Amino acid sequence: MPSPRPLLLVAGFLGAGKTSLIRSLLAKFQRRGIKADVILNDIANANIDAASINSDHAASISPLAASCACCESLEELVSLCRTAAEGKGDLLLIELNGTADPLGLLESFALLREELPFSPMVHVCVIDARHWGKRGELTPLEERQMTGAGLYLLSHEDLVSKTETDTVGAVVRENFPDSRQTDVNQLAEALISVALETTANGVSVSSPKPQPLPAGRSHDHVHLLSHQVRGCEIPLPPKVRRAGIEHLLRNLPGGVLRAKALVKTVEDPGNRWLFERCGREVSPSPIPVPGTPSVSSSLLCMGLDLDLAAIRLLVSEEFGYIPGASD
Repeated sequence: MPSPRPLLLVAGFLGAGKTSLIRSLLAKFQRRGIKADVILNDIANANIDAASINSDHAASISPLAASCACCESLEELVSLCRTAAEGKGDLLLIELNGTADPLGLLESFALLREELPFSPMVHVCVIDARHWGKRGELTPLEERQMTGAGLYLLSHEDLVSKTETDTVGAVVRENFPDSRQTDVNQLAEALISVALETTANGVSVSSPKPQPLPAGRSHDHVHLLSHQVRGCEIPLPPKVRRAGIEHLLRNLPGGVLRAKALVKTVEDPGNRWLFERCGREVSPSPIPVPGTPSVSSSLLCMGLDLDLAAIRLLVSEEFGYIPGASD
């Protein structure tokens, strides 16, 4: 049996900043001589997020495309975890997709503790300060992602006022008093400390007291919300104008909760870029994605009621052709 190593489970709604957190943690680990195995779960194409991570910073990166990792892809996820346990990484980071219900996975991991040599298992939820509690019918799912989380991290604080951030923080503290707020620096230092001690001693350090999980959760109405969000992927031209891709993202139908576009731009053809939209907001700063020739230029959309025909028409009108689509 391999020596136990830490596991960080990252939950949070679409666009909250989970992959950004993973990238930041990996960079901080790299500077301290620590490397993590990374499993990225996304609804339609996890390769796009995987491509945005510097592979030199990770021991391994494994994409897992699934709408609900605790259900139809649990066996595959457990297999990836077992592979990571046998690998050279000092710890394991798992990013769940943006509508996942992590409680099902936590329950399964609790039952499989003897088979999965990870300790401590830490569950952190990334909370989007812009949109927390404003998801309409999906708000219960957003709140479910916090249930059982020992830690939470507020993201996108720079895009809202301090009053708004304080209000979100107060609501979270009131409804989840057993969870503790952290930030990327505190989280990185804690994980590095645990990983170094685990590596040096070959034994597990004490883990935080696990948060209680509610009984009777399995496949309740909140969990089933995670199955209602679908994804579609549409190929894009290999090179587009930046203004064109930003215009497309801004004009996607309202049913699109989250969108990502991986492309080369006419203005900077030597690099590939990941453009993103969360809700109605298009990120002003695309992310450079180096060295990903195996990942085709494409638009990935996620939402409750995706109008695939309308999305295809917008792409066709913006770029003049559309070679096909998958969903």
